[in-house]
Amino acid sequence: MHLILKQNSEKDELIVKEASDKTWMRMGKNMVIRVCAFTKQGRQTTEKLIEKMPSLHLKWREDEPLQEWTGEAFADHQPILFVGACGIAVRAIAPFVQDKLTDSPVLVMDEKGKHIIPILSGHIGGANELACRLAEATGAEPVLTTATDVNHIFAVDVFAKKNGLRIENRDGIRYISDKLLRGQQVSVQLDEAFSFQISEAELPEGLVLYDGGTRSDLSPDLVISTMQNKIRKQNEVRKNTEVLYLTAKPYVLGIGCKKGKSLTELRNFVEHHVTEEQRRDCYAIASIDLKAEEVGLQELAQYYGIPLITYSSEVLSQVEGSFSESDFVKETTGVGSVCERAAVCLGKGRLLQRKIAEDGMTLAVAERIPEKLDFLSCQDSIFRDIS
Repeated sequence: MHLILKQNSEKDELIVKEASDKTWMRMGKNMVIRVCAFTKQGRQTTEKLIEKMPSLHLKWREDEPLQEWTGEAFADHQPILFVGACGIAVRAIAPFVQDKLTDSPVLVMDEKGKHIIPILSGHIGGANELACRLAEATGAEPVLTTATDVNHIFAVDVFAKKNGLRIENRDGIRYISDKLLRGQQVSVQLDEAFSFQISEAELPEGLVLYDGGTRSDLSPDLVISTMQNKIRKQNEVRKNTEVLYLTAKPYVLGIGCKKGKSLTELRNFVEHHVTEEQRRDCYAIASIDLKAEEVGLQELAQYYGIPLITYSSEVLSQVEGSFSESDFVKETTGVGSVCERAAVCLGKGRLLQRKIAEDGMTLAVAERIPEKLDFLSCQDSIFRDIS
């Protein structure tokens, strides 16, 4: 499918269109951010963000103890913006920093809004990208310190996140980055689900397709596969620090809910009915565009570190298959099934778990058929047109 991604600056979202120019889906930039301003001027500066970025839902620290408030943010995997001195922020987060793959993204902005510094989880957590978004809206200067960013080098962990790939052996990230920073080539091996769609011309500088060892690269540096079970059974995967293994996340979670459902309600619902494997390897949450600004769904997606992708009722109604339809839902949303149709629409595969309904919430799980990998979206600009 030929897609065009464009930024809607008024709503701060990406609108994905078919070549026919019909709106297909929305990848909203809506986000819940916890904010702690240490001075009155700092709060006033931050409040201006709401005017320029209405997609942000700010959760202010009021009278809560700083450590308790920070711990709650880390527990919910929510981004934190400290407005004030870096030293205060570092001391506040220190007890909660555990894992670069799961830590909350943390940023610091001075009270006049001149500089924005991502200090934790810049890549996987998205702190670098968020800093650039905030800077673009406010005119502040984003201060990035990660080596791949300042050298404009391919960041393999950002690539993995944006393409719905699971990192199987984390130490391989450093190996890939180190090779590229030294000016060495990284050979990429893809299984059949990907390789027929990728040419070497579509790879960023420094990456080449692995050719089976006929060149000097006797073994691949980066292996991308859809065969999770096969990869994970290889004993050398976890121990190997000179090959990075990425596997495509094979599940999509479709969710519908009444307005105002909290993160706690939605998370308990999902954890009760969705297997640990499906939660761990979920590519995205899919829903109807009426729920694009539902705070509880935004927080749920952030908790799992995945995007919330929504579709119009017109698109969902065209999804082929046998679904659990509801006249009430159709009257309310324009389509008889939200969770099942949204999951299949995004995943392109079969339904693995049919609709489960409970207390104003519905969910379904669908198989995800991997689409073309995009090696270039993680470089340089955050928003760019793809045609």
